[in-house]
Amino acid sequence: MFRKHISIVILFVLLSSYLYSSGYAVPNGEANGYSGQNIDTNAEYSNGSISTSYGGVWYAWINVSETKIIQYSLFSNEYNSPIMSFLGQRFQIENNTEVFVGNTLTLIEVYNDTSGDGIPQANFTSGESEIAYYLLVNSSINYEVTPIQKILEDGISHYTWGFKYQEIDGFLLYPEKQPGVAAARVMIDQLGFKYDFCVVENTSYVKTSFDIGRITDVQAMWGEPPVSLDGLSLSLLFSTVTISDKPYTAYVNGEPYNSTTTADSATATDSGQIAVEMVKAYEFLFGETYDLTIGENVETHEVKSEAASTTSVPKGTYYSLNHTLAYFEDNLNISDLFPSAKGIEGNVNLDYDISALLYRICYPKWDGLLIQHDPTYVAHLFSSNVIPEFPAWLLLPILLITGLIVVLAKRKIGG
Repeated sequence: MFRKHISIVILFVLLSSYLYSSGYAVPNGEANGYSGQNIDTNAEYSNGSISTSYGGVWYAWINVSETKIIQYSLFSNEYNSPIMSFLGQRFQIENNTEVFVGNTLTLIEVYNDTSGDGIPQANFTSGESEIAYYLLVNSSINYEVTPIQKILEDGISHYTWGFKYQEIDGFLLYPEKQPGVAAARVMIDQLGFKYDFCVVENTSYVKTSFDIGRITDVQAMWGEPPVSLDGLSLSLLFSTVTISDKPYTAYVNGEPYNSTTTADSATATDSGQIAVEMVKAYEFLFGETYDLTIGENVETHEVKSEAASTTSVPKGTYYSLNHTLAYFEDNLNISDLFPSAKGIEGNVNLDYDISALLYRICYPKWDGLLIQHDPTYVAHLFSSNVIPEFPAWLLLPILLITGLIVVLAKRKIGG
């Protein structure tokens, strides 16, 4: 059963709206000892919670091998927990060059792959789109924290932790109608994030594990036609932020890429890269396979992914999402989290409409069933490796273009 609706307007504030209210108590979080307003940036690893105006931000912190990881999840012990997750990493490449890269899950999308290429084609400037709905994962009755554990595997230290939202209410929203117009209300049994971080020589790896739960109930909104998820696909839209004391560029399929300027709304790829000047700094590895649970059987399917243009996201989502992301931004001050970093400072700006790299991880076979997938993020610590496929003649225009991006990324825009 859906909890009592307390508003006649569905606010298009992704992953944090309070559309329902209940008396459920959240059984985890501060009650289990994960509390503390300030992060001890000298600690090897720690967990805790940071109070905000609505509830809290649960964090995981790791500080090893001269790189630092910060992971945030929204939660509340007073209301049903809003849902949003952020992962960031600070490290250095050659000549003590500072780099910070962050990833935020911003939208969950349901699409109809009519083109048969496995990825959603969407251009809301031209009005053509395969995206049928946005899956607004509104709030969860319960959440479950798995605190950081340090495990030794084959002589290598692994740091593992997780955060799972349980019994989630949500909505299927029309992407092109007035913001907040819903096709159906849904229930989702879980949405879980697990992380495994390790450093091997001068390369760090963050293996993320997504458990995207089964849709357990779909109820069409009054006056809307019945909704079926049969034959539909699922995609996760991520925004990235990069900050460095030198110019940087995103690369997709070996070519410079910028989501804010590209003419292609969807570019198929199985990876992405961040280069600082011409030095390989960071990689996003999306490919391989995912598991789909059908009853008691588990099927394996190929993951698809794409680099995405900002034109593939309706403009109406910018303001609501950027407002929600402010809860993370308030606790993402470079100088506070990474006091030893020189040349980068100020609050991290997560406004995804200025992100140089938006990407989608896509699951062509879905049908509303449980998905499990493990993408990996790779940081090249102290790297001096120039990416060979990038011709030197590209360097000047790259520096001119990304110099502006660096300035925008370092300051808070819009508020």
